[in-house]
Amino acid sequence: MVAVVAVCAAAGLAALVLLADTLVRQAAGPSGAPPSPEIDYIAEARRLASEGLADANDFGCRPREAAPYPVVLVHGARSTGAVTWPVAAAYLDKQGYCVFALDYGWSRSVRESARTLEVFVEGVLQATGAGRAAIVGHSLGGLVPRAYMRFEGGAAKVSELVTLGAPHHSPAEGLSAGCGRETVCAELAPGSALFEELNSPAMVEPGVDYTALGLRAEQKAASTFLEGPAGQVGNRMLQDDCPLKGLVEGAAGHNLETMDPVMLSYVNKALEVPGPLPEDYRPDCFALVL
Repeated sequence: MVAVVAVCAAAGLAALVLLADTLVRQAAGPSGAPPSPEIDYIAEARRLASEGLADANDFGCRPREAAPYPVVLVHGARSTGAVTWPVAAAYLDKQGYCVFALDYGWSRSVRESARTLEVFVEGVLQATGAGRAAIVGHSLGGLVPRAYMRFEGGAAKVSELVTLGAPHHSPAEGLSAGCGRETVCAELAPGSALFEELNSPAMVEPGVDYTALGLRAEQKAASTFLEGPAGQVGNRMLQDDCPLKGLVEGAAGHNLETMDPVMLSYVNKALEVPGPLPEDYRPDCFALVL
């Protein structure tokens, strides 16, 4: 994430924050606790589902044999699913995946957002009949799934995590200066406890594959790469394969990477094969459409 303040602004977030807070109070339980039989997770997931995404959130979708895991899309700060994922949702739907996206109270603690994601993922799994889900997260939406897996026992229900422009390491000084007074801004400050908890003693969870994607400009604020076993973790910087890509540095590049054909080809390949993005995979750098 180049900077939280640089992410697209989106209207209507206040109502979503209130809704997510309500769901967290209703559904939060002990870390790693089994789903409560008293909660209608499918109904709660429907309420959290992003509005305005024509190619996502079909709760009647059933995964195909070639794409056995539903894909959950998690947006970043100051955004919504409809703003972040219109191209990605349509593309992944075209590839045959059951695609889902939620809106959550991004401004609160990452731990709270992780509990909201827990409710959504459980609803998706119950609706689709799948045992696990694949998660794709942009920016802050790459940290929330990691918190879900680490703090809420979610690793058992996640097959793979693919992140785009997520700040996986403690940010450089000044990154959160313009973030605001939201709780999440303090957690994104250099040296915050959140990064220590997510990155120690390891950055990854057993049994989950990871692909971390990023742009060169994003590394100035915080590394978008993950550390872990080669067979479990794959890192890729767009400009390493396509030097002419991402010439618009800063906020524009960060905000638009979820719509970039090359970045989405990385996502698809990572989801398509066992393990993380293969080291020998090379995209078509001049693809204009998916």
